[in-house]
Amino acid sequence: MKASNVITMALWITPIVVQSIVAIVMFHRQLVKIFPIFFTYNVLIPTRDILLFIVRKYPNPYSGTYWLGETIAVALSLGVICEVIWHLIRPYSFLRRYALRFFWLIAAGALALGLMMFLSASRSSQPDPLFETIILLERSVRFLQACWLIVLILLMSRLGLTWQHYAVGITTGFGVYSASDLALLELRAHLHWITNGMMVILNSTAYNLAVIIWAVYFVRPRPKAGIVVASLPNTEISRWNEELSEYLNQ
Repeated sequence: MKASNVITMALWITPIVVQSIVAIVMFHRQLVKIFPIFFTYNVLIPTRDILLFIVRKYPNPYSGTYWLGETIAVALSLGVICEVIWHLIRPYSFLRRYALRFFWLIAAGALALGLMMFLSASRSSQPDPLFETIILLERSVRFLQACWLIVLILLMSRLGLTWQHYAVGITTGFGVYSASDLALLELRAHLHWITNGMMVILNSTAYNLAVIIWAVYFVRPRPKAGIVVASLPNTEISRWNEELSEYLNQ
């Protein structure tokens, strides 16, 4: 077997195994109630990849399974963003009013940018309208995930978060993969610096990195039950929340 085939197979199998472990750990630690969409993502995506592996020698079933799975993956990825945002802003009542507006504003910008990227990358071809829509939505969601990682990094201190927080791990994994995917698209479609085969391998490598990041966050040992936290972080945003709540209750 060629070295490239071994690498491709390893990059295919690793996420199936690791994401299955992440899903099992989430179920065991009762994290499914906290991040149900992310749990679903880690169950359905490996299932899709197993099906793709089984039907890989049959073009029509493979194509149908791939595009159906890609549609589900895009929808779940968008759902995970909403889930993480809601998980982080839920304790702060005054943020809820503006969070959805901000999210849809960013989503509209991501959709517009994804449309421009897709049109510029496919001028010479005429793909199926359905596939066009799926790819456009995928690029838009990838851009949104990369932007959300940047926003979260900027707001971490304000929200009293650390790099050990589950939500930060989920966002980091998706953000790293999405940024890599968009960069590889630029290198292949516009600059022509890499081949299609190289892009597939690098893209799979980026996804493997994202999966490993999730595993580090969810599979690592939890703090022992006997440890007592002396005090919670003093964040500016929590003080704003308390003062605004007192004002609204007057």
